[in-house]
Amino acid sequence: MSVEVLSLEFSERMAGFFVAKKFTLQPSSPLAQSDFQKESERFDKLPFEFNLQIHVPDLAKFHADNSTPSKVSGTVTDIRFGDELPILEGHFHLFTRPAASPNMDTAKEMHYTLFFQDREEKKWTLFGFKDVIKEDAREIWEQTTTLYFYLWEGHSTYENFGEKKVQGVGILRISLKDFIKQMGSFKTNAANSLEDKEAILKYFKSFLGNLWEVYAPFIFTTSSARWNEHIYPPHTTQGVALGEKTLHPLDTRDGLSISIQRFNCGPQKDVVLLLHGLTTSTDMFIMPEHENLVNHLHGAGYTDVWSLDWRGSGRFNYNLSPHGYTIDDIAKYDIPRAVEFIRELCGNDVRIHVVAHCVGSLAFMASYAAGYVTNIASIISNSVSLTPQVRWQSMLKMMVGPEIFETVFGYAYVSPRIPYMPGRAFGKWLYWMERSLRSECREPACHMVSFMWGWGFPAVYNHRNIHPVTHRRLMDLLGGTSFHYHKHIRKMLLARHSLSFDGQINYLEKMKLQEMPPTLLISGGDNHIFPGSNKKTYEELKTTKNADRVQYKEFSQYGHQDVFMGQYCHTEVFPQLVEFLKQHSLQQTPAAEKPKLRIA
Repeated sequence: MSVEVLSLEFSERMAGFFVAKKFTLQPSSPLAQSDFQKESERFDKLPFEFNLQIHVPDLAKFHADNSTPSKVSGTVTDIRFGDELPILEGHFHLFTRPAASPNMDTAKEMHYTLFFQDREEKKWTLFGFKDVIKEDAREIWEQTTTLYFYLWEGHSTYENFGEKKVQGVGILRISLKDFIKQMGSFKTNAANSLEDKEAILKYFKSFLGNLWEVYAPFIFTTSSARWNEHIYPPHTTQGVALGEKTLHPLDTRDGLSISIQRFNCGPQKDVVLLLHGLTTSTDMFIMPEHENLVNHLHGAGYTDVWSLDWRGSGRFNYNLSPHGYTIDDIAKYDIPRAVEFIRELCGNDVRIHVVAHCVGSLAFMASYAAGYVTNIASIISNSVSLTPQVRWQSMLKMMVGPEIFETVFGYAYVSPRIPYMPGRAFGKWLYWMERSLRSECREPACHMVSFMWGWGFPAVYNHRNIHPVTHRRLMDLLGGTSFHYHKHIRKMLLARHSLSFDGQINYLEKMKLQEMPPTLLISGGDNHIFPGSNKKTYEELKTTKNADRVQYKEFSQYGHQDVFMGQYCHTEVFPQLVEFLKQHSLQQTPAAEKPKLRIA
């Protein structure tokens, strides 16, 4: 007769060192493994160990979700007196989503959370993690037996992402002797020995299955299992800490539905309108994993921020079908409708400052040059505006790519999600091709983004600037697209300036005749998508009557997308953008209370 709820338990001993290291652990800046390793060289490190009993209360629930926490009891070493302190409460996650390691190629982590008290009844938390790296089977023993840990004051889990007052760190390892002992400690509450063995084997099967997913060569990995993996809900606004968030559908004059999102935490006559790039969306400005542009603007006193999801947004499914939309349509229909709507709600005296990126910038500059929008207070344009140019490798792709994919392969679109489709599905060979060329990281979406938009390793940003969480959610942040926008950009590249799809409007020459608002052209110094494009625009406009209204700024160690989506932007990029905005704002409002990071 079988038991109703089958459970399992085993023991584990890990030993190593602890060093005193006082600091405040920020949720967006965990220590790297190399930081822990450096501490091992200190002369004042102390011996440290724990002896645990890990209890899986419901094996059926665990098999349904391997990240289901197990209960932990046992003891940890008292650093000061050498006592063995009992664990008051503990949790163990065998395989869970990466959160504690900043390594972009970490696929899964094992988490240990132990609550205990010292002799003086002061509360402490030990949080440790093991990280398992994609396709790195040579290090399987090292990765599955090495625990990096923090010791902080109070009882709190790492998952709540509040700041931690860390008092020390260390590394623990399982010795071969202890590992053999651990293997012999597994037992269940099964009714007989046969069921006991079956339950233990099933537990090991789950363990080995997770390792296979991580370590197997990329062709055999189960990336398709990540199709519905979302670290944050798609299009979440939880990254915006202050104010009211409203979403407004808009219909354009050519019969398309777009939307504009408002982030408002106070009245303001100097409002900011954000324009994303092709296949991105408002999501690139409101990322929860680090301080984002909307939060930074709010904190700087720009309390009314709008973000337009124009027709190329990754939020709209119609981009996954063949279409004939061009940058002219964005310039003529989408942007004027958004500006008109803002003035309807905020009044005709509102001063609109535009911050535009990539194709959003190409479209806005075309819109202003053609006179579709007027009375703009200032413009910040990133990467490309009126004189697009690309690397020769990208030019080759642009010359033949759209027609090959549409007519030869019959693809309606290309997307960073392709690698996560099941089996040998639509376009999977594109990922395999890219993966064979790339070794800079092991994130499939990162390789696809490089394939779609430029040439570099990676192409769209510098890895240094991208938060690991951002790297893991690229397929949610950059969507798919049909190929007609590429055809329009190709015409601009051949003409060496921005022009309409039919060739009748030269937007560069039109802009030279306009009275431009104060304009800041910016670019990353390592821009591999449109290298030197905005600098060339600046040089063109410096010879016109708009010379004193145009500035150019380049950010070293930045690429194309990371100028807005990078984890260090709030200190290295955004302050300079805000400084420009304030120079051209009439109403100087006091900065709002600094928004607090909201990571879930």
